[in-house]
Amino acid sequence: MTDRATPDDRARLIVHELLAVRPDEQVAIVLDPESELEMAWALARAIESAGAEFTLLTIPGRETERKNELTPVVERGLEGADVLIGLTRTGGAPTYAASVKALYRAKRLRGMSMVMRTMDNFTSGGALADYGALKREGDRLAAVWKLASTVRVTSPAGTDFRSTVSGEEVVIECGYATEPGLEAAFSDGEVSQMPNEGAAHGRIVVDGPIAHLGEGPPIDLAIEGGRVTHVGGDDPRAAELRRIVKTISRADNIAEVGIGLNPACRRNGDFEEEKKARGNVHVAIGDNVFYGGAIQCAVHMDMVLYMPSVWLDDRLVVDAGEVLPLD
Repeated sequence: MTDRATPDDRARLIVHELLAVRPDEQVAIVLDPESELEMAWALARAIESAGAEFTLLTIPGRETERKNELTPVVERGLEGADVLIGLTRTGGAPTYAASVKALYRAKRLRGMSMVMRTMDNFTSGGALADYGALKREGDRLAAVWKLASTVRVTSPAGTDFRSTVSGEEVVIECGYATEPGLEAAFSDGEVSQMPNEGAAHGRIVVDGPIAHLGEGPPIDLAIEGGRVTHVGGDDPRAAELRRIVKTISRADNIAEVGIGLNPACRRNGDFEEEKKARGNVHVAIGDNVFYGGAIQCAVHMDMVLYMPSVWLDDRLVVDAGEVLPLD
């Protein structure tokens, strides 16, 4: 395995294998002004080579209070698409917009989320994984997770967090989205679930990078009733996270718990790379609509935890950052 693939090589993998784009399908590529156009044009070439047709749709860059908003024109345009590829850099709207989730639920769309990613994410690190092997392991982990009624996460930094999860959808994002209703997130490799709304409680100590805020000293979160009730820390990241939680409606919601499976992902300070890294856990706050919930929020912010241990009911599935065999 080389250290880096070409953009055209990864575009062909995504279009021909992971999305299995068919002749005559319509593929929407959603951008913003900070998207890397070399990625978009590589994907466009691969789409044409599959006999399909692409359309580039550009939305404005988004500030924190509007991270998950598409424009009405793009929302209408997606109703005519078979496949969505999200390449926005300033927000996650192609993934987290409620209108997109509605199209997935109706089995009218399938998608590849590449939001907030760079050319480095596209061509190196986790992008070079064996996606067939990731999908097989993701399916096994999801099968165990679907039977669980509780999840608990601990870490050496001080995390001790738990919630009930009964009845919630288990989301497999391990590269493949070949049928309507499915979504993946290249570079990929995780299984995740939202906690039952209002049920999460405990303490989360975030010692890895945070979406939109980067990396820095650990931030201590107190959780009660499914909400962040206190953000501890003195650095600028902690201050900004406190502001977001206090001022953005429903940003305090505990929206997701995810386990990374990708052995090719690096620990490099990039939350998009690190949240998929094998044995890392990420917890998200804010919007949970993508995960089957009813809480719409302007943000969905992933926060990475190092060296976690994870229990599904009484079964230990991650032990101090090591994903345990499930066979």
